[in-house]
Amino acid sequence: MNTILSAVVIITALVGSAAFAAWPLMSLPCLRCGLKRIGGAGCICLGATIMGLLTSGFLPAVADDKPAEAAAASKKTAEATPTETKRIAAEADPQIEAPPDTVEIPPGRPSWVGLEPNTRGKVHKVAVSSGPYKKEGQAKRALDEAIEKATSEYIADQLGSERAALLIHYNAGTIKDRYLKEANKYHDVARYSEPVGDMHEHFALLEFGPEFRKEIDDSWTKVKATSRVLQTGLVSGAVLMLLSSIFGYFRLDNATRGYYSGRLQFMTAAAILAVVGAGVIVAQHINWL
Repeated sequence: MNTILSAVVIITALVGSAAFAAWPLMSLPCLRCGLKRIGGAGCICLGATIMGLLTSGFLPAVADDKPAEAAAASKKTAEATPTETKRIAAEADPQIEAPPDTVEIPPGRPSWVGLEPNTRGKVHKVAVSSGPYKKEGQAKRALDEAIEKATSEYIADQLGSERAALLIHYNAGTIKDRYLKEANKYHDVARYSEPVGDMHEHFALLEFGPEFRKEIDDSWTKVKATSRVLQTGLVSGAVLMLLSSIFGYFRLDNATRGYYSGRLQFMTAAAILAVVGAGVIVAQHINWL
């Protein structure tokens, strides 16, 4: 960082010194017109180059900052030591952990409690739990969060895209109404050793059939189609406005016989930069899939 800062300071000083030394020459009438033309043409070329870079693939990288941050966080978690991983998991989902011999689980828990997700067969089953909480209200809210998280993971797994789970979202109420049977709900109170005491825990078994898989597949197809249309519209509009700005410059310059070339070049460069800025802002609101 210090090396880069030093280089910037040295270059700035050299450019400033050269400009100061050359200022008497630059103020000559014979050179001023040429400098205006060179400066305006340079601005136009710079704007056209930036627009070309943006429309050729830089815009998706700008719009995908959040997934990149999520990937970096996942990489950091994967590289963490076992102790750090355990600490991160505890912070993300605070639950009570205790050795098995210190917990008295009441009889009657269903056999599906604690099972891994089963995606074989016609109906896929995913078991979720709230984890132990002192108050039943807290356990219910934790179960709702676990249901939404499990559904998002299921959608991402079925569609093969982590972005799909972000763009196709179901709240806990909808999931419980449509994919959670009354017989697949369970609640009990386990007895932990003192000073923990009694802890409430809710369980649920989600069942996703072919209808749900078809529904999320159709929704994902619509999302991707909308994204493609918006991407095409943005790139086409940007290119059209860029060409219009350059064409308008040549027409006006020809109409005024080159008398206002410097001003027209400056205005054209400003218009191109405005198009670039507007394109970047609009691109951030488009899902680049």
